[in-house]
Amino acid sequence: MRSLRVRMALAFALVAALVAALVGVLVYQLSATDGLNRARGKAVANVREAARLYPLTKPNMPYPALPAGDRSVPAPLRAAVASGHVATFRGRWHGTPVVWAGRPAAEGTPIFVRTSFLAEQRSLSDLRTKLIVAAIAAALAGAVAGILLATSLSLRLRRAAAAAERVAAGDLDARIGARGGDEVAALSEAVDRMAETLQQRIEGEVRFVADVAHDLRTPLTGLTTAASLLDDDQVGQAIRERVAHLSALVEDLLEIARLENGSATPDLRWVDVEALAAAVARRHEGARVVGGEPCRALVDPRRLERVLENVIANAERHGRPPIVVEVGDGTVRVSDSGTGFSQEMLVRATERFATGEPARGEGIGPGLAIAAAQARVLGGGLALANRPDGGALVTIELPQVLR
Repeated sequence: MRSLRVRMALAFALVAALVAALVGVLVYQLSATDGLNRARGKAVANVREAARLYPLTKPNMPYPALPAGDRSVPAPLRAAVASGHVATFRGRWHGTPVVWAGRPAAEGTPIFVRTSFLAEQRSLSDLRTKLIVAAIAAALAGAVAGILLATSLSLRLRRAAAAAERVAAGDLDARIGARGGDEVAALSEAVDRMAETLQQRIEGEVRFVADVAHDLRTPLTGLTTAASLLDDDQVGQAIRERVAHLSALVEDLLEIARLENGSATPDLRWVDVEALAAAVARRHEGARVVGGEPCRALVDPRRLERVLENVIANAERHGRPPIVVEVGDGTVRVSDSGTGFSQEMLVRATERFATGEPARGEGIGPGLAIAAAQARVLGGGLALANRPDGGALVTIELPQVLR
């Protein structure tokens, strides 16, 4: 698809060329008609002067009349003069454009003159060339004007698009700040208002989640204490498991709230990523590190450990073993042998409380959302995909790798 600048340049050039062409055709036609009329008038004046002098020179024809019986005189002109009219005829004589004129004289003798039309023809040719050059110049000027206008407009639109992309990427403070009173400024103001509303709504949701999780901590502490006093039978064990699960979920909510409100800061240091990945993988029976390469990255080891733990635990919970952890040059790839992510989950799996599809287990969980947020705090990222031979693939991108 052509850019806005190209399309506006072409439109301006086309309009300018069309206007110049229409004006040029009109000017050329008027000039050609005027030149022909002047040539015809000159020829008629010459033939009238010759007719006036003919009684004094007969039987010879006076200058500039043609000799009697001159065969160059066109037949239509002879016929018109024979009927008693003063007439002219435009044509060519030996390749030269000329205008003939004729009229009857005394005793019915026709008199004819021939006047060159070459000078007028050359003037028309020069005028045609100048009009073509003017049309081309007008098209180029229109194209330049279109490019200048479209560049200004495109720059403002690109600035608005960049701000919208930043908001979509999570930078809720991004604003366009456009000025002016045209439609682009109105669009920019609407986008800024939308970003402001979105920021307020998301910040409100984060505060709500944090407040709810914080308020749940006190009763959960009491529940945990009370559950620990229950008998070690099937009922007591089930209650303790549910309370532990609820406590873990509340802690995850608080962690997400801290990560999303921007209060989390990493404690960076150089870490042996392969050794850290191996240590986390040993905690999971179906996970193993294969084909690892030596890799040192400037990260927060506690946060990277949490990312690895959540990703491997998610693969263990929703996929099938073996779970393979591969440390590469600046990345850690975790894959399982399950059914992989659905197309919807490839987009939504890192959202808070994304609902899992039946193929990978039911329920909601913030595991990958926390991992993605922690990776962003580290300056890296989390990418989800499916392996060609089946199974989910999660790639952890590391910042500032020491090679």
